[in-house]
Amino acid sequence: MRGVKRSAAHEEMVRRLAEAQHPSTGKSVFPTMRELMVFAAALGFENGLRRPLQGATHEIDARQFEGATDSARRAMDIIYLIALAGEKDVEVLRETAEDRMLAVFEEFANGGFEVLAGWLSEKPDDLDGDEAILVALSRHGFLESEASVDGLAREVEF
Repeated sequence: MRGVKRSAAHEEMVRRLAEAQHPSTGKSVFPTMRELMVFAAALGFENGLRRPLQGATHEIDARQFEGATDSARRAMDIIYLIALAGEKDVEVLRETAEDRMLAVFEEFANGGFEVLAGWLSEKPDDLDGDEAILVALSRHGFLESEASVDGLAREVEF
């Protein structure tokens, strides 16, 4: 499998969410770029935002998705599901259609990054991004918890 691409236009946000250490936890908001890509693709799919990659891209090594860990297998399962649901064509899952399958996933992730960028811009005082994401998830009905965002931030692991 080839590497999974993402638009360089979102690189600052990607690094902020998947590399920068949160002051409270010492960890990044998302444990890996793979998990952030999966989250963004699901968000893009949920919002019907499929955006082709344009311009420069960065690539996540395919080994991050092909690994034997549970999280790598779940990431591949989501790639398959998003490609199948996005194309509504089982042919996208054929080995000969791998580039098409990955392109669908990448395009939905690109759309999801647009959504994430909007959420982060709505809460510019949140330098780490976790509160902005939790507030938006709650506001859009993805979280039904009545706990405060501070309480959720300690409980939620992306």
